[in-house]
Amino acid sequence: MKTFIKSILLFLLLVLLCVSCDRDEVCQDSDYIEFGQYYGFCVGEKCIEIFRLDNANLYEDTTDIYPSETLNDDRKFVSLSSQKFDQAKDLKKNFPKQLLNESKVTFGIPDAYDQGGRYLRYKSGEVNRVWLFDNNLGEVPVYLHSYLNEVVRVKELLSE
Repeated sequence: MKTFIKSILLFLLLVLLCVSCDRDEVCQDSDYIEFGQYYGFCVGEKCIEIFRLDNANLYEDTTDIYPSETLNDDRKFVSLSSQKFDQAKDLKKNFPKQLLNESKVTFGIPDAYDQGGRYLRYKSGEVNRVWLFDNNLGEVPVYLHSYLNEVVRVKELLSE
């Protein structure tokens, strides 16, 4: 009898795990980065391109909410293919951890004169930060240049 009850409980736990997240939506408690690029004085779907990357999946934001200095959990994400995940997966691994020590949230004046901006968000455990970067990298610390250029390169690959 005890084995039967244990089997039922295990089955219920597995069912709960399987249905806890919709296949096309992101579970909010995972560790991830968000990255992208945005243009305010722009028309069309490609003006705001933001993606979320966790250890196993890549998602694209469907809301196209203009980034701000505050954390925004109103974004809605849909899952992308494993091929697109493969194109982006190194961004999470190569995230510049030195950025976590920065007190600034905004670098330069992103999109102030229609040059656009770059967006990063980092969530791991209790750490949850967001940054906005000028597309003019002269306004951004040098140690971030190659990573932010990679963000743009990956974003362009994913948008094809």
